[in-house]
Amino acid sequence: MLTSYDILAILPAISIAVLILTGVFSAKPLADAPVRRNTLDYLVILFVLMLYFSFTFLSAPIALDFMPMVQAASLADVIGRIAAVAAIFLVCSRFFENGISGFGASVGLIPKGIVVGALSFVAIAPILYSLLAVTETLAEHITHKMPPVHPMLKALATDHSAASLAFLSFLIVVAAPISEELFFRGLIQSWLGQKLAVLAARTKEEPADGTRRSAIARVVHFFETFFTGTRHASASAEDSSANSWPAGPWLPRSRWIAILIAATLFAGMHFAVAKGYDEYFPVLFLLGVALGYIYERTGNIWTDITMHACFNFIPTLLILCGVKPK
Repeated sequence: MLTSYDILAILPAISIAVLILTGVFSAKPLADAPVRRNTLDYLVILFVLMLYFSFTFLSAPIALDFMPMVQAASLADVIGRIAAVAAIFLVCSRFFENGISGFGASVGLIPKGIVVGALSFVAIAPILYSLLAVTETLAEHITHKMPPVHPMLKALATDHSAASLAFLSFLIVVAAPISEELFFRGLIQSWLGQKLAVLAARTKEEPADGTRRSAIARVVHFFETFFTGTRHASASAEDSSANSWPAGPWLPRSRWIAILIAATLFAGMHFAVAKGYDEYFPVLFLLGVALGYIYERTGNIWTDITMHACFNFIPTLLILCGVKPK
């Protein structure tokens, strides 16, 4: 009879085999994947982030006047996320080639995104939960205590009023996946991907006299290109018009760099909101990498939202069924 340790070893091995067969570790899928040309600037990303915090903090005191603290905090968080999502869609229509479609968030992509996202989560779930089990075990042996439960899940397990359960469940399973995927993958990863694509094109350019730039000049050129959004100098006059989009190859290497940076920020944000939650960084980072990869490969943000929602739904369902979080 198979033990829990056997299952813990077999299922991740099957998942890794599936990932190999689907070409996850080869360069071709990302080389052939659709690009998301955009003219995003880091100030746009900061604007969306500030908008979320502004709406959250402004609505919290108002909500506290007519509902308990847990419900008020959940409602304020939902309001902030809705404001951020609205701003992101507005940004996408302005700063992405082909608008919402180029961003991968058009309504027509939803059915395929749900199917592919659910299947992708099934493929990666054994690896995630095996890593989670290992992380929790190591944390328990090193610190002699279990890592803390996420504040949202803790609130869901302790406040059993119908309004609180509704707000928290909606926040965890719907609002959080949508807002976080639109922000981390849709905006940050797309911005990094485009900047790195332009940089890759510019580093191939040499001065007209054929001499090679010095190392210092190339470093300065990198930061100039990255932060100012200067477009590829070889673009034609037509391409350099106000309605053009930056050129540059979206290379697999550049895509992976964008994926890893976005995943690091995604994981860092989660343990920043809860003291001691950094024990879960490996799992959240791996989840972020999986989400970033599937977004690059499909160009469909609904796929990421579905995967993220599935990941959040499982602990939510367990708590609603009476299983207490550790």
